[in-house]
Amino acid sequence: MLYRPIAVFDSGLGSLSVVRELRKIIPSENILYFADKKNFPYGNKTKSELKSIILKSIKFLEKYQPKLIVMASNTPSVQIYDEIKNNFSTAIISTKLPLDKTINLSRKKHIAIMASKGTLDSKEFNYLIKKEIPQQIFVDKVDSSEIINLVETGSFLFEQKFTYDKIREIIDSNIDDTIDVIALGSTHLPFVKNYIETILPSIKFINSPAKVAKE
Repeated sequence: MLYRPIAVFDSGLGSLSVVRELRKIIPSENILYFADKKNFPYGNKTKSELKSIILKSIKFLEKYQPKLIVMASNTPSVQIYDEIKNNFSTAIISTKLPLDKTINLSRKKHIAIMASKGTLDSKEFNYLIKKEIPQQIFVDKVDSSEIINLVETGSFLFEQKFTYDKIREIIDSNIDDTIDVIALGSTHLPFVKNYIETILPSIKFINSPAKVAKE
């Protein structure tokens, strides 16, 4: 058990934001990183497609006898985690939306959640919103699929002006000054958090990777 790895997977680079946080907290652990680029993005898959993909990925990772598997993607964590978490002998941790902290930090009672279209449109996500967010708090859903794609392709590293302009376009169309806290509901988004903070310097941002690493 001592030398068995912690497996971390996503449809691509998003899981590296979780790996980065794991390295800070438990630097001596062996990390097995799996980028399922064949199925990127998870956010445009149907629930049945997504379930089939995730089950195959976990079975594949179990061959390496990990002590723990981290589903480092918000989309399957929201849509199918509860259905499959008991199907395997290996413990599986999901990437939960950081809604509790987002709510607690909001003074204007108006928050936004930036995530993939698949996450935002799912009935599980909307059930989660109704269950965990009080009615007096307004929630804006921001489809960030194009931003997620900029991270996955690496464009955010080499085409900085294009990345900034695209993020600005999405933010200007969806976010106004009545919002004071934004939850980054994709593990890809922390990689462009510096761009988003530059555009929205007065807004607080909450993301999942640090919370997942602590869990």
